[in-house]
Amino acid sequence: MSVARVPTTDPVRTFARPVDRRSPMPAWAQVQRDLRRQIDQELPTGYQLPTERELSEIYGVSRITIRQALGGLAADGYVERRQGSGTFVADRPEPVQHDFGLRTPWRDRFAAAGQSTQSLHLRDEPAAPEPYELTKLLTPEEAAAKRLHLKRLHVVDHRAIGITDSWVVQSLVPRLSRRTLIDGSLSRTLQEGYGLAPATAGNYLEVGAATSREAELLNATLDAPLFVVWTVSHLADGRLLETTRTVWLGSRVRFHYTD
Repeated sequence: MSVARVPTTDPVRTFARPVDRRSPMPAWAQVQRDLRRQIDQELPTGYQLPTERELSEIYGVSRITIRQALGGLAADGYVERRQGSGTFVADRPEPVQHDFGLRTPWRDRFAAAGQSTQSLHLRDEPAAPEPYELTKLLTPEEAAAKRLHLKRLHVVDHRAIGITDSWVVQSLVPRLSRRTLIDGSLSRTLQEGYGLAPATAGNYLEVGAATSREAELLNATLDAPLFVVWTVSHLADGRLLETTRTVWLGSRVRFHYTD
C-alpha cells in the first residue's frame, strides 16, 4: 500500500539536491544518486515519489532525464514503477552475501544458497593492461611475463553484481584466447583444460569507485561504491599463475566472515 503524498511536506522537495551542471557526472546519474540517498535515509517502503513532471521541476532537468534515473533505480530494486499509478519506494531485496573465503569459487557459494548464478565472458571488451596495484605485488621476473587479459561479468538472480579482470601467464595457457570458458568460469577452464590450480592466493580488499565502463556494465552510477579485491595466485611450484581485479557492487553485495 502506498503512503499518501502531501506536496507541502514532500521530503523529496525538501531534501532534493539540484543537479550540478558543472559536474562531470551526467544529470540522470546525479538525480539517481540523490533519490537513492533519500530512499536509504528518509523514505519508507511504499512511499510514492513525485510525478516525472514534478521531479523534472525539482531537479531542473528534462523528463527524459528523470525516466533514465528512475529506470536505473528500478533496475537496482529501489523503486517499483506501476503503470497508471506512479513510482513507489520498493521493498528492496537483501544484498547477496559473499563469504570472506575468497579462494572458494564465488558461484559455488551463491549456488549453495539456492541463488541462480552466471558468469559472462566479455570477449568483445578491449584488452586492458594490468593495473599498477597488481604489478607492484609481483617480482620483476613475474611482472615481465607476458599475460593474457580476460573479463567476466558476474550475475546473481539476473542482477549484475560484479566484474573480474584476470591476467593469466600466457605461456601456461596456449590458445586460451580462442577457447570458450567452461560454464563461463576461468578457474574451471584452467583446472579442467590445462591442469592448473592455484596453490596459494594473496587477496587484498579495499573500497573503490566504479569506472565509467564498470558503471555501465553493472547498470550503476559513476559514484557507486565498490568492494575491490586484488588477487595474486601462484602454482604449487611457486610460479605465477594469474593476477585478478574483482569488483563487487556495494549496493548488491555484502561480505561475511566468522571468527
